[in-house]
Amino acid sequence: MLNTSGEFLVHPRYLAGAGDIGRVLRPVVNAHGWPFENAPHRNRVAATSPCGRIEILCEEAVFHLWKISVRDRPGDKRPRWQATFTRETPAEIVGALVQALAADRYVAPEEIVAEWPGHSTAAWRPLINAGWTPSDLTAVQFDDGDGGIVQVTAPDASGAAVLDGIRLTSPDGKAALVHTPKPDHLFGEGVGPWQIDVAFGPDWLDQWTAVLSAATPVRYLNMLTSAVAGPVPVVRAHAEISTATRTAATIRTLPPSRGSTQFRAFETGLAMRDPRHPNQGHPSR
Repeated sequence: MLNTSGEFLVHPRYLAGAGDIGRVLRPVVNAHGWPFENAPHRNRVAATSPCGRIEILCEEAVFHLWKISVRDRPGDKRPRWQATFTRETPAEIVGALVQALAADRYVAPEEIVAEWPGHSTAAWRPLINAGWTPSDLTAVQFDDGDGGIVQVTAPDASGAAVLDGIRLTSPDGKAALVHTPKPDHLFGEGVGPWQIDVAFGPDWLDQWTAVLSAATPVRYLNMLTSAVAGPVPVVRAHAEISTATRTAATIRTLPPSRGSTQFRAFETGLAMRDPRHPNQGHPSR
């Protein structure tokens, strides 16, 4: 049984729950100086890059709590690509994508909308390296009786099946990345070409989903999957750890000598030493 005081290290991080969601926006607002909008009456908080091309939106009343939108030009009505995260997504995972975008905006602004010159397998390589198991995602096609064709997606389907994508499943079976290479408009709300689904308990609070557009640069997909599969545990207070997390994850007490202030200062130090960070100057291009 866990003590109710102190803080704890939770691993794997994708089972840790949301944690302190302020971690997502604080770095871009405090370190990068992004304009910040807080509208409590609308349950809405947002930060926009100074160039106007990146918006990080947090809406408490919406199931997909986080929405990251990246545009080719400021003021474009439609974003080039988007990423959404439901409310129980660990803040460290959302924050990893936000920090990568914030850093690239300074030194390689073209990267945030560019197709990375690599194969899509680079997007899930961190998961393979962490022991996730790939399997073909196939679609069974059959006649609907009215002259049309119905397609049902299922893993490893037999019969009249066509290759429809790939699924990678975590070693504990509680998380999966599904890539279905189709245009965004073919998907319904809450699903998309790139999707991460995590479920470690029966309650919706013990599940989270990330959905990313077809045009998401592979560079950022790779960074996101690296954050999902990262071996470093995350810090949680007792009140932030759900019953399902206690059952599904490995939890250790954070030693007093490595209390949260010291641990988080270490994380901040790593970010500040990033050569792309605006306070550290810019590498030659």
